[in-house]
Amino acid sequence: MSIFMRINFLQSGQSARVKKIELQRFLNYLTNHITGVIMLLFFLTSCSRINTTNTNDIYKYWEGTNPPSDIKLLQGQYWQSDHWTGEYIIYLKFKSTDEWWDKFLKKNHLLIDKTNWIKPADAPNWFKPSNNSIRYGNADDFDQGSGYFRDPLTQVCCIYEIQL
Repeated sequence: MSIFMRINFLQSGQSARVKKIELQRFLNYLTNHITGVIMLLFFLTSCSRINTTNTNDIYKYWEGTNPPSDIKLLQGQYWQSDHWTGEYIIYLKFKSTDEWWDKFLKKNHLLIDKTNWIKPADAPNWFKPSNNSIRYGNADDFDQGSGYFRDPLTQVCCIYEIQL
């Protein structure tokens, strides 16, 4: 029965009980169709893959803001899936002040990590933390191998973060 036929039926001289049943059917029909349209719109609008080497854009995707003045972005690579779960992989190389780095460590609960870390096979050629770099990480069960490196002499940071 079409929507217009249902509306006409509800307006006809049927008993209150029949009208109530038909009204419930009509509302179920609308709910099912509206839910389907909303889900379709959600999937169509949330599916956009991101793949960039623009360091300013990468920083914005990563931190949600423009880079502050106490950071000098050097190189980067960012990939985000086209799936609604927001899976991403980031490689970012930058120079930061000690103050910025200390706040970053504290905010993200990162500690010096001396466990063995293997650079991912898909890492860009420029992603080479120096021999002086100190690696930081967290003991989070959800960590998938992210690495946060900083050379205290040059203040160059290399970030590899993965969320799949």
